[in-house]
Amino acid sequence: MVYSLPYSFGPGEVARPQEVNANFNAIINQLEEINTAKADIDLTNITSDGIDNIKNTSISKNIGEFVFSLVPLNDSSLHLLDGSLITPEGIYSDFCKHIRKMYYEYEYPNCFTTESDWQQTVNEHGSCGKFVYSEEENTVRLPKISSILEFTTDLNAIGDIVEAGLPNITGVMTFGEGFPRCTELNYEGALSGEAPVENYATFGGGNSTGKLKRIELDASRSSSIYGNSSTVQPQTIKTLIYIVVATSAKTDIQIDIDEIATDLNAKADKDGSNMNASVKNFDGQWVSLNNKIANSVTWDNTTPAATYDISSYLPNDNYNYEVLISGEVIANATDKKFCTVSLSSDIQTSTVYLAAVRATSSSSTNPTTNGNLIIPVGTGRTITQYSSTSTNAGGVYSLWIKGYRRIGTNA
Repeated sequence: MVYSLPYSFGPGEVARPQEVNANFNAIINQLEEINTAKADIDLTNITSDGIDNIKNTSISKNIGEFVFSLVPLNDSSLHLLDGSLITPEGIYSDFCKHIRKMYYEYEYPNCFTTESDWQQTVNEHGSCGKFVYSEEENTVRLPKISSILEFTTDLNAIGDIVEAGLPNITGVMTFGEGFPRCTELNYEGALSGEAPVENYATFGGGNSTGKLKRIELDASRSSSIYGNSSTVQPQTIKTLIYIVVATSAKTDIQIDIDEIATDLNAKADKDGSNMNASVKNFDGQWVSLNNKIANSVTWDNTTPAATYDISSYLPNDNYNYEVLISGEVIANATDKKFCTVSLSSDIQTSTVYLAAVRATSSSSTNPTTNGNLIIPVGTGRTITQYSSTSTNAGGVYSLWIKGYRRIGTNA
């Protein structure tokens, strides 16, 4: 906006009063015009064009950025990094397109993993920093973040888990010449000791006053990290972590439906992860395992014979799972024994046969058989092995977990 005065005066020129007054009146009018055009402090007089300009120039975040908060945020452009399965619908459409483009075009393969590996990582570590993109369903599973974050400049390391650890403790003590009487003791690393009185040490007896008095171990001599704290866990404060799933400037309608979008997020996800407990009993995807839980256990005719905690092999949640169990049973042929193995769980309380074998004649070769069964396991995460009460029995058995899948809850 350009303003001007009606009269101008050069050096030495005489100004008439009416011309000077006209200039002052022009200045006053222009100041009033500027003041009128300014926005009130509460923006009550801002124009619709001004409102749109503020919206379109507001600072926005990029898709994939993190937002931390100590209070829950109900912004539809954000989603908790809770491992949810996102479908390319509504407000998530652009986000899923962006992730799909990364999957097919960008050179960031370490950002992604398979569904089974994602589940396994969450089962073992409680978190997974990778995305899962399903080509068949065109869906995106978000990372699940519930651990301390470490920053990196290596694009190939994005989402990697760095396991907890401490540096090794090392120490060396070397002896001088003349064993068993040594003229010199040298210490390295975490080891230290008290020198002999007579500048030599004797080992294996004798009356010399120069025997080695003491050897000490102090880990801080090896690394200053030891002794700095009483625990490995650093002090932390828990906070909510969100990922940006939309960046476009919101229209009035979009702003008004933020609450509706938040309410929709509380409805059933496609994978049923937030479904009401009464309708959660549905089949999940099989996760392949090969973990031995019983290794050549001596067959016992007590009932129950043994109980196995399999919580370390299944996700730590409130779902029930079908577990595929494989077993090997070997009977004692020398005494013509037989060996039977049956299993139960905290859901399948009655026993189910896995395998049985009998030695029909005395022999140096023990007969062997194998069996498989699928058994439901609840939140107790236990499997119990039962044997026959017959005294004419004996042998060994081994058990493996070959896989599992989620089947819902009993709530």
